[in-house]
Amino acid sequence: MRSKKPSARSYSHRTLKILWGRAAGRCAVPECRTELIVDATDHDPIVVIGDIAHIEASSNKGPRANRKLTTKDRHSYANLILLCKNCHVRFDAQKRTNTVGAIRILRAEHEAWVRTSLPERGHSATGWHVLILQGNHPIDAAQTVAALSPDFPKGKPTTLATTNARSWSENFARMSSAVCGFLAKGDSFDSRFAVFPLAPVTACIAAGYLLTNRPRVRLFQHHRARATWVWPNTKAASSKLKVSGLPSKRSERSGSIAVCFHLSARIGHSEVPIPRRSLLRIIDVAVPAPDVHWLKSPQQLDALGATASNVFDSLQCYFPNASSWHVFYAGPAPGAVKVGQQLNPTMSPPVQLYEYNRAGSPRYERSICLTP
Repeated sequence: MRSKKPSARSYSHRTLKILWGRAAGRCAVPECRTELIVDATDHDPIVVIGDIAHIEASSNKGPRANRKLTTKDRHSYANLILLCKNCHVRFDAQKRTNTVGAIRILRAEHEAWVRTSLPERGHSATGWHVLILQGNHPIDAAQTVAALSPDFPKGKPTTLATTNARSWSENFARMSSAVCGFLAKGDSFDSRFAVFPLAPVTACIAAGYLLTNRPRVRLFQHHRARATWVWPNTKAASSKLKVSGLPSKRSERSGSIAVCFHLSARIGHSEVPIPRRSLLRIIDVAVPAPDVHWLKSPQQLDALGATASNVFDSLQCYFPNASSWHVFYAGPAPGAVKVGQQLNPTMSPPVQLYEYNRAGSPRYERSICLTP
C-alpha cells in the first residue's frame, strides 16, 4: 500500500502559533488590518477569513519564487505572512510592487504595531482619545472613563455637542475640525478613539464618516436602566442581519439609492422622501425583530459594520453611475457611528443623511450631505 504524500503546505504547530500570535489575528497590511476570524452566529460556526501567505513562493512556479529554498524553509515562519484574502490576491498579482523585501518590512512593522497596541498588565501601552457625542442631554465624562477601564484616556475627554441651536452644516464643521485635528497629529492607523455617543443619528453617522476605519475605534452604548456605559457581561446576543433589495445584475442608470437600516424600528418605504422617478432602488438592512433594546454587545456592532460595508461595496459594483446615496437609520447611536465608518469618502457618491422628526412632514428631514 502506497503511503500518502505529505501535504505540499504543511506547517508545524509552533509556526502557526507564532504567525497568528505575532499578527494578533489581523491582516498585516496597514491600510487593511482586518480581523481574520469572524465570530459564530446563532446558526453558523466561526469562520477563518485569513490566508497564510508565502513571502517567497511555496513552489518554483509561484510569485516571488526562490528555487534555492528548501521545502522546510518555504513553510517556515520566516517566509510566511498573515493576510486577508483580498490582500493576498493583490500581493501575488502585483508581485513587482510587492517585492520580498517590501513584504518583510511590512510584516515587521505590523508585528511592531501589535506589540505597542496590546494590553500590558491590564492597561494599554497607548491611551485612548475619549470622544463624547452629546445631544440634548449632558454626559458625565467620569462615567465614560470608568467604562474604558482598565484602559485609560489620552488627555481630557473631548465633548462634541450637537444642538438644535446650530445648523447641521455648523455642527458638522465643528465635528470635522475636532476629529481631523486628532487624526492630523500622527499616523491615523495608530490613533485610538473611545466613542460615547448619545446624540442625533446624523451626528453619529457623520462622526463615523470622519473617523473612517483607519484608526482603532471602540464604541460604547449608554444603558439607561443601569445608568452606565459598561457593556453587560452577558451571553452574546444575536447578530443576525438580513439584506434585501440588492439587484442581481449591474445597472448603468443614474439616480438615487436609498439604504434603510431597521434596527430599533421599521422604516416604511412610504416614508422615504425621494421622488420615485429618480429612485433606482431601496435597500433594506434589518434585524428579524427591530427593537429599542436590540443592541446588547459590541459583537453586534461588528456584524452591523461588516454588513453595511458589504452593502456599500455592492452598491458601487451594481450602480456605478448612481448620483447619490440616501441613508435612513433607525437604531442605537453607536450603530450609527459604525455605519458611518463604512462610508468611503473617495469611492462613494454624495451621501445624504436624514434626521427623524415624528411631528415633521415628511418625518425624515434632510440634514447633512457627505460629499467626497
